[in-house]
Amino acid sequence: MDYLQSLRMFVKVAELGSFTGAADQLRVSSAVATRSVASLEERLDARLLQRTTRSVTLTEAGRLFLDRVRTIVDDIDDVEGGLLAATGVPSGTLRIAVQGSIGARYLAKLLSAYTERYPLVVPQVIFSDGPISLVEGRFDAALTNDTYPHPGSVVARAFAHLEMMLVASPRFVPGIHGSAPLTDVDPLVLLSHDDGTAGVEPDPVRRWLDTNAAHATHIRANNSDMLRGMAIEGMGVALVPAVLVEDDLDDGSLVQVMPETPLPSMGLSVTYGSRRNLAPNVRALVDLLIEQSKSDQLPVALRHEDAALVAGD
Repeated sequence: MDYLQSLRMFVKVAELGSFTGAADQLRVSSAVATRSVASLEERLDARLLQRTTRSVTLTEAGRLFLDRVRTIVDDIDDVEGGLLAATGVPSGTLRIAVQGSIGARYLAKLLSAYTERYPLVVPQVIFSDGPISLVEGRFDAALTNDTYPHPGSVVARAFAHLEMMLVASPRFVPGIHGSAPLTDVDPLVLLSHDDGTAGVEPDPVRRWLDTNAAHATHIRANNSDMLRGMAIEGMGVALVPAVLVEDDLDDGSLVQVMPETPLPSMGLSVTYGSRRNLAPNVRALVDLLIEQSKSDQLPVALRHEDAALVAGD
């Protein structure tokens, strides 16, 4: 049996804790998945996985082997994906899931550049305020914050950070002490984002809210555009991505308040299912994101960092 395929299967089963799930992602039968790992164990003369009727776990030998072989498999898949992208012409439909309204304005600019470069691709963008599953939603990629709890095994490329800003209507500002720290402002109506992921490790923005704005009266919504609209109506101070309110600041609909208050940024990641056999249209999207993050083409409110490749569970 193909040795590289056996390595891929072992890594995927170890990540998912399931032969069936690994077989589905690598598009083979469960029987093939089982034979692939059995062939690898026979070759190594070692038990790598402990199987029960309810679970699949790594043995000590399996943990040691996984630590070394996962990087090798990832590197090979990256090389194969790069060659496929270089030889294949991006075309067809590209389904992109977007978490809430995160990065919507930047995404519009990105897709303009993308479709100009790859005219044979037809993007479909689906904004979701609920859980995003690449497999169940048949999405090719997802744009989320970098702490989003993706189900299953995914690959995420961090490409930028959204700078956050506190803004309010000019008619609301007189009740606020200009540049005073948030904790010194009382009373305060704070309009903030609820991303629907309660119960998981809070992202930096939520941790900041819990620490610095516990005294505020909160109005929460799971859409940043809604928060922006409420701020324009004079309902309170909105904590929103700066890129979302650039035009409102320019025309005076909103003003920045408490600029000295230190705020966290929100990391952005593009997520896809697998490095192996990555479709040319998805590879082109990822490459364009990384390319723009390393140039000066991102909006001012998006500061870039070196892209990092991470595996999510």
